[in-house]
Amino acid sequence: MLYKIGEFSKINKISQRMLRYYDEKSLLKPRKDEVNGYRYYTNDDIETVSKIKLLRKYLFSMEEIKKVLEMDSEAIKDRFEQKIAELNEKAIEYRDVIEEMKNYIQPKKNIDRVNAYDVLWGVRKPFHAFCLRKVVDEAALEVLLEQLHNHVNKMNAVVTGKAFSVFHSVEESDVYQYDVEVGQPLLLEREITDSRIKCFEETNYISTIHMGNYDSISFAYSALYDWAHSHGYSLDGPFIEKYYTDRSVTIDQNEFVTEVSIAIDPHQYEKT
Repeated sequence: MLYKIGEFSKINKISQRMLRYYDEKSLLKPRKDEVNGYRYYTNDDIETVSKIKLLRKYLFSMEEIKKVLEMDSEAIKDRFEQKIAELNEKAIEYRDVIEEMKNYIQPKKNIDRVNAYDVLWGVRKPFHAFCLRKVVDEAALEVLLEQLHNHVNKMNAVVTGKAFSVFHSVEESDVYQYDVEVGQPLLLEREITDSRIKCFEETNYISTIHMGNYDSISFAYSALYDWAHSHGYSLDGPFIEKYYTDRSVTIDQNEFVTEVSIAIDPHQYEKT
């Protein structure tokens, strides 16, 4: 069955202008009568329009839609997984912005907390952890942590502590991007060859606790720097954030509890 553009427009509840736009973007390929210039559409085009509507609903761009329409079913599944990750990242970002705006309009009555940043010294025993490493911004870090939890859940592994993030460096080209590694401590009951499972060696370290959202967590880092400097010790390695209370527990950022720690040079202690 062939349909003229007016008929096809009514059938699919889409404007003729949009149909022409899809034609310009090569999303639809109607038959064209070379004599009168009319466009004729088929039942296959109805299916294509349905797919385009669905992909637009899923927030794919026109260029993305064009590529998806050329994919097979397995490739589409992979692309959908990527899109889900992208949308999760945006959802987390929007959720945080909305909560901040709500607090601005009508601040919550919270118990005032003062971060004392008492610094503790200890010995971290060796442990294994499943790790994922990526260059991300703050919003994408939450998505990376979700991916970490999903991987660990699929492994049916026994977790032995809270998830953590190791901040290796800040990207020189973008100060909002971090080279970060997220990890989940595990109990290894058998040998596993997965390269994403790392062994963290025993180390001397110092730590402090930050309560509340992450806007002022830099003061926790500063407390560790100051303690090490005043006691004559050097820091040895990247900072680690361990999340005791985070978005997996509450959406109220004022209730977050985060341990910030860093290894210290063990040779310094031999001199005391």
